[in-house]
Amino acid sequence: MSCNRTVWWLPAVVFLLTAVVVFPQTRRAGPSGRMAGVPVGGPGGSISFLKQALTEAGAPTLSSAQEEQLDQLISSYRESMFPSSPDENLVTARSAFQESVLSGDLTGAKAAAATLAKLQTAAMQERLEGQAAFMIQAMAILSRDQVNKLVAEFETAGLFELFQRLAGPGMGRRGPGGPGFAPPM
Repeated sequence: MSCNRTVWWLPAVVFLLTAVVVFPQTRRAGPSGRMAGVPVGGPGGSISFLKQALTEAGAPTLSSAQEEQLDQLISSYRESMFPSSPDENLVTARSAFQESVLSGDLTGAKAAAATLAKLQTAAMQERLEGQAAFMIQAMAILSRDQVNKLVAEFETAGLFELFQRLAGPGMGRRGPGGPGFAPPM
């Protein structure tokens, strides 16, 4: 009896992890291979808030070469991080977990939960590593003066959130905006 009480939370945790990792991967890509509705750049696009932040910080504006490099980086990052189909291993593991729970098989549910958790952990690690690489590359495109002025204006946490926002939906801790940043118009 005590065993059942100690693992009551396990299905909820696995479900939440599944929602974070599997469900975002089920979104469909548009005809260009990009996620439908995800801006890539240009007027009002994904770098407009960066331009605004640079202006607020009194930093030099982006050069056309920097804008082009950022647009290319953002496009390739989003295409690689938002696949057009879900990871079949995660889908299979989630189904096995659900079937075990619904059939009342606690031993099977525990085994399926362990498999699902491993796959979700690996997927999350891959996303975080990709996000880190993207943010480092994006920061390298900016000049030292631009970065220093952004840090002076928004502090390191604000700069981090700025680069998360460049990465696109689902990468930041919050919704649109963040400390010191207005949503794009």
